[in-house]
Amino acid sequence: MKKVVIIGGGFGGLAAVKDLAKHNFDITIIDKTNHHLFQPLLYRVVTAALSPGDIASPIRSILAGSHNVKVIMAEVTSIDKANREVKFNGTSLVFDYMIIAVGNSHTYFGNEGWVKFAPGLKTLSDALKIREGVLLSLEAAERLSDKSRLDEYLNFVIVGGVPQALSLSERLLK
Repeated sequence: MKKVVIIGGGFGGLAAVKDLAKHNFDITIIDKTNHHLFQPLLYRVVTAALSPGDIASPIRSILAGSHNVKVIMAEVTSIDKANREVKFNGTSLVFDYMIIAVGNSHTYFGNEGWVKFAPGLKTLSDALKIREGVLLSLEAAERLSDKSRLDEYLNFVIVGGVPQALSLSERLLK
């Protein structure tokens, strides 16, 4: 049986696994988390409209009916194309075919100083950190004795993610 390694448990990785699982392959999916995250709803975790568990499902549960699929929680450290070997957690796995579906990341276009003011929103950890910052800002605004400084605590800038940004701004205004 041919061995397939899929790196990434996002939409692309899971779609590949589900399609290939119908055929005669020995499939291993590797992801650095043990869950699939529905990223389009991360903004709802930021606004406390949803809990993290509402948008994160265990990869093993999603693929429970696929008997030729193994799930490994690890971060891939290197790929040896010549020997068809993927390395992670001090071990390695040989493959016949590989699919790399690790998604993308945000960029600051060389302006790393922006990180402090413009956190990315790609993980549950990011969402919870932003939510905490928003809530702390709202708490600080409530305790202000000098109400002329309210704008410092009640103004938020959202960049990108138009549908999410609109919904987020509507929830913040409530």
